[in-house]
Amino acid sequence: MDMGNKRMAVLVGCNYPNTRNELHGCINDVLTMKEVLVKRFGFDLRSVQLLTDAPGSVVLPTGANIKKALSHMIDQAEAGDVLFFHYSGHGTRIPSVKRGHPFRHDEAIVPCDFNLITDVDFRQLVNRLPKGASLTVLSDSCPVVA
Repeated sequence: MDMGNKRMAVLVGCNYPNTRNELHGCINDVLTMKEVLVKRFGFDLRSVQLLTDAPGSVVLPTGANIKKALSHMIDQAEAGDVLFFHYSGHGTRIPSVKRGHPFRHDEAIVPCDFNLITDVDFRQLVNRLPKGASLTVLSDSCPVVA
């Protein structure tokens, strides 16, 4: 099997400007990651999708847009492909929606529109990966303090 036929990435940076949960540096994190993926790991710039909440961003990192970008990347994947998802922003824990869940909580990332994407959502996406494709998820996040 020829590993690494295609390399695709979705990079998400949420600074939440003008909110009480504003962060600084998340957009810089994903811009730096984009540079690393292209220059050090051979990703084609055209296969790296960037979603940020910077002023003038073409595609905002809403819950729906992040799921759409991830779904599109997975739909394009074949055996031997390398997929990468980097998220920089807030994370949170919520009561588990699944009865009998041993941990009683689900972890989630917090898109700029605050429509959470949970670990259950990520599991559903991962389950769609073609056999032989790999997905690396890097989440630089910590819980939102209310």
